[in-house]
Amino acid sequence: MRSKIATFLTVIGAVTVLVLAANTAAIAATGKGFLLGKANSADRLTSIARTTNGPVLSVKTRTSTAAPFAVNGKGRVTNLNADKVDGKDASVLGTRAWVWAYAGSSTASSGHTYTLPNLPAGTYLFNYEVWLGPGSYNGAGDLDCYLNRGSLYGAEAGAPGSGTFGTGVTGSATMTLPAAANVNLICRVSSGTSTWSFSQNQPLRITAVPVTALTLKGMPSAKTVARVK
Repeated sequence: MRSKIATFLTVIGAVTVLVLAANTAAIAATGKGFLLGKANSADRLTSIARTTNGPVLSVKTRTSTAAPFAVNGKGRVTNLNADKVDGKDASVLGTRAWVWAYAGSSTASSGHTYTLPNLPAGTYLFNYEVWLGPGSYNGAGDLDCYLNRGSLYGAEAGAPGSGTFGTGVTGSATMTLPAAANVNLICRVSSGTSTWSFSQNQPLRITAVPVTALTLKGMPSAKTVARVK
């Protein structure tokens, strides 16, 4: 009799263990409670709503460098706002540029300086375009323009012109400003004087595009420089 009772209790115990195990695995299934430290799953959307003002969910990690979430989906999450992406604020993401456009006329002179005032520290790609029409060019000597910041020069370009067709130049260069500074575009004619006149349709235009960093790759060897004969 004792052996039958022992066998019966053993069977009951085994069944109980199996039921509890199954219940433990399914306790977080649809309609059940959320089980901490376990894998939870459900066949329906899980939604959390707060009935008072404030955040709905707070997730804290042991250290500030640990990721608070891990996901396997690559789909876009509607209305999800991120404070930073790769440690960068939204204000520094994407391409941002400053553009200066000068229109109107100035007194006749052999040269003019156009100043980009108080640019923030950083590295920039500068581009400029200057066009003097026949009426303002007056057939003077070659037009020459270049960028200048203190003793640093860049993007010098020159072009001849005529009183019939006028003249124009474009140039580009990179500059690194260790601190906020003014950058100048200096334009001159090699001889004579010209009235510097720019229309709204064809203004003198200067663009500064911030770039994250420059990687210096050195100079190519003389053997790798292509030569045109």
